[in-house]
Amino acid sequence: MDFCATLFLLFFGCVLCSRFPQRQYHYVQLPMNWIGAQSYCREHYADLATFESAADIQTLKADFLYQWAWLGLRDAPQVSDTWRWSMTGETSRTGYQAWKHGEPNNYAGKENCVAMNTKGEWNDSPCNARINFVCYSVANTNHQIYHYIALSRTWSSAWKYCRAHYTDLAWIENQVENSQVLSVKPASAQVWIGLYRGPWTWSDMSQSSFRNWKTVSADIFIGNRSCAVENPLHEWSYLPCEDKHPFICQQVPRQKMVVRMKAETEADLTDPAVNAQLLQQFSAALTSGRSTNFTLRWKVQPRKQEKPRLTDPVPPSTCKGLADL
Repeated sequence: MDFCATLFLLFFGCVLCSRFPQRQYHYVQLPMNWIGAQSYCREHYADLATFESAADIQTLKADFLYQWAWLGLRDAPQVSDTWRWSMTGETSRTGYQAWKHGEPNNYAGKENCVAMNTKGEWNDSPCNARINFVCYSVANTNHQIYHYIALSRTWSSAWKYCRAHYTDLAWIENQVENSQVLSVKPASAQVWIGLYRGPWTWSDMSQSSFRNWKTVSADIFIGNRSCAVENPLHEWSYLPCEDKHPFICQQVPRQKMVVRMKAETEADLTDPAVNAQLLQQFSAALTSGRSTNFTLRWKVQPRKQEKPRLTDPVPPSTCKGLADL
């Protein structure tokens, strides 16, 4: 049976936050470490501050009684969800990892790609280092086959080679696969695998590429100086995340948006399972569009129908769907 529906999507929250509504910033004069500041902002506001332009910075009116204040920007190689596989662009699906003790450490702030050492352990390394690498392909049985490539390449060049000749750089999700990669390479070789990360990410997962570093370059820091701070001149630097400083929170005003759609489907839109599936699809679409901080609900409102005449075919069921976001 066919069903048609007019869908009204009411968006309540932050929709496409990179453009509007404008963030509001709050200077909090409570010295905390970066994690503590993040927790405070998420509890009392929305998150630690994200800035997308110099104009955003100028909206911050703060009485800096201290030299520095935390921002939402952090370079955290020890955090597992910052590392992604080149094949999927996503974090590990199993949570498996084989880091060497003390790794990843992002030495000198330049280690954003991963190599396997002679023991099968993982090290974070500079992506412009030239070493051999391991690609993989997929057999008919969906079994991964690993291929050692005796060419000295940067991580990016190795990735392009694997994409052109095989499937991708080695993708490892368990101990068996890690052992297989170890077995195909020479015992003395260190090789690239497909694990990498994007440095300097925002606490609210914004994709903003705006930076306002001081004259000193951001790539010279060593050790755990991997959380960003701002001074009274709105210049940014980086300090150990365990230091205690005031911080800047952000709040995004909730915005309402109404979208009207009409859809025809054979599915029964009064079925809770169908409604749940539609909500999931809407949520996925909104998330991919960089919408954040929203909730989604579904309400079905039947529309009164005219009584059919005996000579007319029975009309399809008609309903309205109301989704609150």
